[in-house]
Amino acid sequence: MNPQEPSSDDYTTVRLPNEIMEEIDQIIKRKTRGYKSRSEFIKEAIRRRFEELKNLPELPNLEHFNIDEEGVRILDRTLASKESNGRIIDVYFKPDNVWCDYCQSNNCQHTKFALDLNDVKRILSKKGWTIKTQKTH
Repeated sequence: MNPQEPSSDDYTTVRLPNEIMEEIDQIIKRKTRGYKSRSEFIKEAIRRRFEELKNLPELPNLEHFNIDEEGVRILDRTLASKESNGRIIDVYFKPDNVWCDYCQSNNCQHTKFALDLNDVKRILSKKGWTIKTQKTH
C-alpha cells in the first residue's frame, strides 16, 4: 500500500436518500460540471458548506430578546434540543433581588447575564433598585 493513499480506516459510509443520489447521478451523466463520481461531488459540496459555515458569525450562548419593568426573557442556546435552538428563560426583578425561574435561583448564569445588561441597569436605576449578583463561595 502506498503510504500517501488513505486506508479504509480513514473513511466511513453515509446513507443518503435515493432522491438526492439520483440528482447527483444526473449531474455526473451530463458531464457539464466536470464531476466523475458521486464521492467527488459530495466531497466538494461538503467542503463548500464548511467554508460557508466558517464565515457565519458565532451566536452567543445567552441572548436577551425581551425586557420590561418586571424582568427579562433570555434565550439560552446551551439548552438546545432536537425540537428547539434553545430554551426561553424568565428572570424577574424584585426591589432587592433577582430570580431565575428556570434555575430557581437568584445566583445563576441567567441572573448574572440579566443584571449585566445596560437596559436592565437603566430600568433598575430608574426604579431606585440596587441588585447585586451574589458571590459564589
